[in-house]
Amino acid sequence: MNSNKVKRFKAIKLLAAFYAQEKKVHSEVEYIALGHRQPVTGATIKYIFGGYPGVLTMIKQSAFWSDLEQYTKVAPTKKPEAEKPKVKVPKPTAAVKPAVKPAVKKGEDNE
Repeated sequence: MNSNKVKRFKAIKLLAAFYAQEKKVHSEVEYIALGHRQPVTGATIKYIFGGYPGVLTMIKQSAFWSDLEQYTKVAPTKKPEAEKPKVKVPKPTAAVKPAVKPAVKKGEDNE
């Protein structure tokens, strides 16, 4: 963390107010998808907290967490399992042997 306490507190305060207004604590992917609606830009988060996981850690340690904790108890979305692709097993084929070339005998012409 390359910032001072004032910047951290201000960013956490803005994010906590935003999450309370949205009634949801966004995951990193959801937060990035917000675009211009982000209260704190991604570059600022990267500079102050080192990344979005640092934001969540600091919010959980802050006084605002008691108000925000109720918004995180939503059931986690389960990723649908992808169907396993059916692989066709090729049938074994007989090995093709190359044609045998007759050997040249001594004293015979090759022409």
